Amino acid sequence: MKNFILFAFTLVVLTRCTAPEEPSITPEADASEAIAVRIKDPIDSVNTILRDAPNDLAALEYRASLYLKRQNLKYAAADVAAVLEIDSSRTKALELWGDISFATNQTRQSRDAWVRCMKEDPNYVPCRLKMAQLYHVVTEFEKSAALVDEVLEMEPPNAEAAYLKGLLMRDALEDTIRALDWFQKAIDLKPDYIEALDMSGVLYSSLENPLALGYFNRLIELQPEVRVHFYNRGMFHLGQQNWNGALEDFTQCTQLDPQDLESFFNIGYIHLQLQLYAEARQYFTQALAIQPVNHRALYGRGYCFELLGDLPNAEADYRQALSFNPQHQGSKEGVVRIERAKAQSGQ
Repeated sequence: MKNFILFAFTLVVLTRCTAPEEPSITPEADASEAIAVRIKDPIDSVNTILRDAPNDLAALEYRASLYLKRQNLKYAAADVAAVLEIDSSRTKALELWGDISFATNQTRQSRDAWVRCMKEDPNYVPCRLKMAQLYHVVTEFEKSAALVDEVLEMEPPNAEAAYLKGLLMRDALEDTIRALDWFQKAIDLKPDYIEALDMSGVLYSSLENPLALGYFNRLIELQPEVRVHFYNRGMFHLGQQNWNGALEDFTQCTQLDPQDLESFFNIGYIHLQLQLYAEARQYFTQALAIQPVNHRALYGRGYCFELLGDLPNAEADYRQALSFNPQHQGSKEGVVRIERAKAQSGQ
């Protein structure tokens, strides 16, 4: 029976975004930074600047970047359009136009904007990086790699380029070790690089390498309010059968997000491993309160009922699980066991 539970349960690892789905927005390195220093309340203050100087292109670009970060795409587009109407060669405006287009799934328009940006200023790194990200997203890995290598030649200590190089090693060459080397280089250049830390932790975790814990710990130090960091660390502990560590992390997940179905399920699974069947049943019930149509949690609770000797409730959960997933092998076997037990008892 103990071997059965190990076979029957499927633990789901929360997948993480493995490629930058949206090119990052970075402040203008010159004029926009000066504006950022001059203002305290970004939108209101930049509006004041523009009332006095409506054609201040750097101010318009800066306000567009603020709108973009707040997902106010209509206003961001209006500001960028105003800039390009005055000066169609502005690299920052072209970069932002590509960002806005990407945010609205107009990737061809993004590509055109960033290509034009690169032609206007071949030394402007942000547009090259965003084109490399775009090519990576659409799996044109050779084009992405060429742009990344150009950036690394122009700016060897560029953390984002190093991170993209790692993604290409992982996705294009399926070389995890070299990918990890590049992610570490990105972290060395930028110690608080969340994406690189996360990717390193997830990859080391997939290799069952305890180095994963160092990256997860660092992420939790930087972002203690982000549930997924605790979840990923908990999954590593779970794989190592470190029940206490896993319980602590999954419990923290449920405190950060009371609707975290997977963490409640995993806590139930751990209690099953500890042979605390009544407690495990309660956690599966909590998972079902969040998502009633869940054959895995129903099976888990049914198995708890069975181990506690409550065969009617066990059978009810197994059959309901099968109504949601008729192919679920664990629930099928559970029904067979209970029917056999009923036949032996003469019921």
